[in-house]
Amino acid sequence: HPARRSLALRAAWGVPPDALALLFVGRIAPEKNLDLVLATVAAIQASGIPARMIWVGDGPSRAALQQQYPEHVWCGMQRGEALAEHYASADLFLFPSLTETFGNVTLEALASGLPTIAFDYGAAGRHIDDGVNGCAVRYADSDAYVKRAVALAHDAAARRKMALAARASAEQLTTTAVSARFADLLRQLESPR
Repeated sequence: HPARRSLALRAAWGVPPDALALLFVGRIAPEKNLDLVLATVAAIQASGIPARMIWVGDGPSRAALQQQYPEHVWCGMQRGEALAEHYASADLFLFPSLTETFGNVTLEALASGLPTIAFDYGAAGRHIDDGVNGCAVRYADSDAYVKRAVALAHDAAARRKMALAARASAEQLTTTAVSARFADLLRQLESPR
């Protein structure tokens, strides 16, 4: 929930009030397309926006990346309230994976009121309304991904609107609503055509 935003956590990350906290949550591994996270962070910073990269998770690439990028914040695995606080305390969620089967992190980011930049497939393709609650970039278009992230980093008003829309879209995903959609799909499948 966006109410879990913590100025104390942002201060612990070393993110001043006028800077952006860029977040990745997930397995820190090659299949998550982490080079695109790094390119996006570099482009945002080069564009003049003060930003800090926050990594939540663990995996086989973490040690090498942490050694190569000591200026990034490496939080390790987070669960429960702590994980919710990490999501809500960030400003942009960078999720450039090309290999998702679902991507729960997309829904967690939306529920936290966190604008998400992801490729238009999987959970992101299903739940991100491009330009409304985040950015759903054409699949595997890395250049477009970076450009959209930089543009959003420069547009505080758009981020605020997307944050509100992100939370509102997640609130529509109640178990009752999801079950009703599933039941509708089953009825459509059994109906003769």
